[in-house]
Amino acid sequence: MIKTSELIWQDMQHQTLFDLIDEINARKIDMSVFRRLSEYAENHFLLEEEYMLQLDYPKTDEHVDAHNRFRDELESMMDNFYEYDESFRETLSEFLREWLKKHIYGVDKELEDFIMQSDKK
Repeated sequence: MIKTSELIWQDMQHQTLFDLIDEINARKIDMSVFRRLSEYAENHFLLEEEYMLQLDYPKTDEHVDAHNRFRDELESMMDNFYEYDESFRETLSEFLREWLKKHIYGVDKELEDFIMQSDKK
């Protein structure tokens, strides 16, 4: 059973993801930032996906597809990162920040509303 107070984890993890994205704006970045972002996002996504399965969330496939698109984009960016470049850093940071905002206020908000209305919470 999911308690409403447990939803706080989602907001805390979102903030950590934004903090990791902010690190990309640092003067010098390396692959460790991408790895930490990738690992943290993966853990966050897996936790959300587990909640969706527990609740029989009807939009699980759509939500997981959104996660998979992020996974693919981040992997592609990591594969194409060769050296620090201000333009690349700005493009990457903006993409990640915008994707995360849209995700949080879109499919994550729908999931939160579903959880709040669920009898299983």
